[in-house]
Amino acid sequence: MKMRSRYQWIVALAALGILGALYPLAQKSLQPVSRENFQSQAQLEAATSAKTTPTEQPETLPAANANLSPEAQTIYAQVNPAVVTVYSVRELGSGMIVRSQGLVLTNKHLVQNLARVKVKTSTGQVYDGAVVDFDLQYDLALIKLDQTEQPLPTVALAETVTLQTGDRLYAIGNPAGKPGVLSSGTFVQTTEHGSLQISAGMLAPGNSGGPLINTAGLVVGINKGLLADKTGLATAVKPLQTLIQRYESINSEPARQPKS
Repeated sequence: MKMRSRYQWIVALAALGILGALYPLAQKSLQPVSRENFQSQAQLEAATSAKTTPTEQPETLPAANANLSPEAQTIYAQVNPAVVTVYSVRELGSGMIVRSQGLVLTNKHLVQNLARVKVKTSTGQVYDGAVVDFDLQYDLALIKLDQTEQPLPTVALAETVTLQTGDRLYAIGNPAGKPGVLSSGTFVQTTEHGSLQISAGMLAPGNSGGPLINTAGLVVGINKGLLADKTGLATAVKPLQTLIQRYESINSEPARQPKS
């Protein structure tokens, strides 16, 4: 009887040990695979945002800049000089120079809550910059570069966006930390929240903050993320213009009063 009791205790303890080992795995399998209750549409659409660290590799990388069409070559030569790399604490993304004095537009989720970041231009020049304004709703941020010795090249923003499904579009950014990569695709639709949805494979991690460009070489939006089906999302140009105008209005020098 004692032997049987001892045997039962051994079996019970073994079973408890197995259950203890399996419990963390069971808990892990119960964790949700997607986040909900986002505080803004920008957070929702940037949940799988196009951002990366320099060592991270995207699942699909846009084609390298070899064998570009004549149209793509023209657009690249026109826009790429004003596309920059934005460095934050752990992330690397893209941006675009919108004013020659060193005003850079990028995504808010790239700079997070930082007051200062580093920015590298297409020529390799590295600047320190201050985050001077942002728009949480549209995931936008403005960076003012320090001590720009000479005017910098800028992108040209479209006045309005008039796109139809299938229209050719281009993006320039830093997928997988590779600067100045141009990719092309087509316009899919405007989402119910006003974002521009573009074809799958056009964006990859590292493209966030870079320009979305039409065939005229004008910026029609700022790339900000990927959806589950690998199609891309961009914020249309109007909120970009509004943020820039607001910043310049607040920070412009007051007009001098004429002497009486």
